[in-house]
Amino acid sequence: MQLSKLFNTTNPNMKYIWFMFLPILVVVAIQYAVIIGDVIFLFAKNILSSQEVDKDATIEFIMNSDFKQPMNQAYMTLFQYLIYILVFGIWYYKAFCKDANIFGSSDFNSFANYVKDKLLTIKSIFIIIAGYMAQLFVDGILTLAQPHFQSSFDNYGKMVDSITGAKSSFVMIFAVILVAPIGEELLFRGLIQSYGLKNFAPVLAIGLQGLIFGLYHGNVIQGIYAFFMGVVLGIVTYKLGSIIPAILLHVSINASLLLVPEILYIGTGRTIATTIVTGAIFVVMIWLVVRKTNKDME
Repeated sequence: MQLSKLFNTTNPNMKYIWFMFLPILVVVAIQYAVIIGDVIFLFAKNILSSQEVDKDATIEFIMNSDFKQPMNQAYMTLFQYLIYILVFGIWYYKAFCKDANIFGSSDFNSFANYVKDKLLTIKSIFIIIAGYMAQLFVDGILTLAQPHFQSSFDNYGKMVDSITGAKSSFVMIFAVILVAPIGEELLFRGLIQSYGLKNFAPVLAIGLQGLIFGLYHGNVIQGIYAFFMGVVLGIVTYKLGSIIPAILLHVSINASLLLVPEILYIGTGRTIATTIVTGAIFVVMIWLVVRKTNKDME
């Protein structure tokens, strides 16, 4: 492939390439701010409590004793993604929505009607089915791969258990299933992909944001399938011209964590059959979502 074909312009603007990666620096800043705020809160709680404070207690002691408690971690996750929605939502609106006037006007009713028009379609049903099939397909792949990469699955298992296990909380479930998809779609398919499309050909812009999305998840197991799901979410956003369908697909994928029947993965044969069938249905559903119809062309 000629290098020029990777760009959608003969005069690439380095500003947009920089802006494509700038949101990740903002993410790091937000994450550190949330951690520091949580430590300060815990430190103050210990100081102000009626219990006698150990003079030898340090910030490290406080973090080790309280920082990773399930409810505390849940509220941190929720707060972090609410900041994502606020920061990246405003950024995305000002950079890509305001001048384009995609809502018709800036009032809430226009925005609500825009969201309703994007969600109340037959494609939304296909999207929800695709999300569930994606989760079943991924679980099938992971079940087949786990015996060969057991050590790599340990951290992944702990992460999943923090959401779906007995120690999970409603706050964590709410944050991961609903709030996180909105924040992440604004960040990755909203900002990063949109800035990428300013300079790069769609295939490269979508691929780069998928790669960044995979690296963002921080572990090998999640990172690999997050890359592929990021690419699919990017294609859906690009083809439909909106991040709202991608948000719905992301919500469906995350919510499906709670709806995976273990009986589908008992035995290698059944696992392979489940993986093939759900993968095929997923591909068909995504095709139905992104294909052009007569209504789309009007």
